[in-house]
Amino acid sequence: MIEEELQRKAQDFRELGLPAYVPRAGRVHLVDNMVSTVVGARRAGKSFRVLQIADELIKEGVIKSLDQVCPVDFDNPIISSMRAQDLKLIQSTFLKISPELGLKTPIIFLLDEIHKIVGWEEYAIDLSRNRYWRVVVTGSSSKLLKEDMATELRGKAISSTVYPLSFAEYLKFNGFHYSYSSTKGQADARRLFEDYLRWGGYPAIPATDEYSRDVLLREYFDTMILKDIIQRHDVSKPQQCIQLYYYLLSNIGKPHTLKSAYEFLKQGGYATSRDAVRDYLKWAQDAWLLYAVPIFSDSVKKQQRNYRKIYCIDWALALRNSLVWDGSHACAFENMVFVHLLRNHPRVHYYLTRAKRQEVDFLVIDDRGDAVLAIQVCVDISAQDTLRRELEPLVSVAKYFGTKENLIITLNQQAEFEEDRVVVRAIPAWKWMLGID
Repeated sequence: MIEEELQRKAQDFRELGLPAYVPRAGRVHLVDNMVSTVVGARRAGKSFRVLQIADELIKEGVIKSLDQVCPVDFDNPIISSMRAQDLKLIQSTFLKISPELGLKTPIIFLLDEIHKIVGWEEYAIDLSRNRYWRVVVTGSSSKLLKEDMATELRGKAISSTVYPLSFAEYLKFNGFHYSYSSTKGQADARRLFEDYLRWGGYPAIPATDEYSRDVLLREYFDTMILKDIIQRHDVSKPQQCIQLYYYLLSNIGKPHTLKSAYEFLKQGGYATSRDAVRDYLKWAQDAWLLYAVPIFSDSVKKQQRNYRKIYCIDWALALRNSLVWDGSHACAFENMVFVHLLRNHPRVHYYLTRAKRQEVDFLVIDDRGDAVLAIQVCVDISAQDTLRRELEPLVSVAKYFGTKENLIITLNQQAEFEEDRVVVRAIPAWKWMLGID
């Protein structure tokens, strides 16, 4: 029964071919003798990104056709009934229906939701030992979280993270095909940027009616909380856990400490502990739901003493699931900038100036540990006191660290300022995210 189903699915895949998809940016790591895992937030587009790998390898000439791609979806009721010792049926069945293929033929194994099979890790590792084969694993975040990858695959896996859509990808998903230099192109890009800021970057959003988008974003949040946190960690007090996440989503971009989170639950009448709150925060970060951004410092103690700033994997998800909203998109705007930085830079911090402890929203650190980019985020800098509040700490940081690029990301304004021989550029977010001056 299982062998027949594996054979049927492989033949259906060859006959139907790849589904229509919009290409995503970025490469997925494929390394000899290692399992490639595609990880990231739930509903960020991992499954389609994996199918894109097959298309890319065909175009690059690594494999000749889809006949050398073995996709297995463990959401299938028959295939999901497999036991770990049955998994070798995958390659034996695939080679059986493809007699022209052999152990030295490049083959791509795409194993979606394989975490549902207890003991799958050993199988994936063994499969990857053939240097001609590539093993790509993806699935829901509940069993492919950062800690699981480190412990269960024991250094035999290399991960690639899929984030929600960048703005450039969002334009593609909306069929944008104009030149950015044309009047029509800029007008449409700005219109779609407003849509992006309002509704976020989940791949399903562009094709979803506006009437249903709120509901969809709430469903995503509920599913992440239930499957990736409450069920995975067998949370004994789910209500206080959920209330804490609602609270954190209501304070995006604001100072956060373990103590403040603990006090919120205590004031709400929940019997909890600091250790429990610490676990809730850690689990949310492991599930790619929340990020706690530390101050930049070479001292671990200083990082621990100072507050962290909370951001969400998707700003619209945060907005639609927060306890309060003042009607503005200022917090979402800052969160959007953070996710864009996170997608492109491994180390993103905030900073407090030494003299006045003025906050710089983001300080990007390169691979050598040097600060290379300082950013303030401000929707509108037309008021002189607002501009002064943003400029002063940027200039201070630029002089202290020698950052070569210092930006104020705005909604629509563009300008250049020079102070104490430090140049600061204000640039609209849509231009900055598209790399347009």
